[in-house]
Amino acid sequence: MLATNATNDELPTINMTPMVDVVLCLLIFFLAATRLYDWDQNEFKVAVPEVETAGPLTAAPDDLNVVVTGPGQVLLEDKPIGLSELTSVLKEAHARYGDQGVLVRGDAKISYQDLADVLSACNAAGIRNVRLPVKPRESAQ
Repeated sequence: MLATNATNDELPTINMTPMVDVVLCLLIFFLAATRLYDWDQNEFKVAVPEVETAGPLTAAPDDLNVVVTGPGQVLLEDKPIGLSELTSVLKEAHARYGDQGVLVRGDAKISYQDLADVLSACNAAGIRNVRLPVKPRESAQ
């Protein structure tokens, strides 16, 4: 009987502190949000960075394969082409993509002048990404 009297004497109470905290936080949030909403874009002096020259967002094209077969004889992607035509084709490729690469191959028996002619054509076209693959002397035998 004592237990039933003790529970009947206590009245339920509501703790108001957490509810007041939540209401004040919401009030402050909405006051700050409405104040930010009233600002104009012209009130902020922001210097946005600019791009001077932007490259294409696509992947770089494959390197052009140039094979020197003899004096004045050049293959571009397995098609015979003259040195003057090679320069114009390389200029067009450089105009399409500024960092166009060229892979120059040649027989070990060609003269250095034949290779220099192709390198001169690349230079005249403005192509700076020129590679010359070589094999070590041991693996060539």
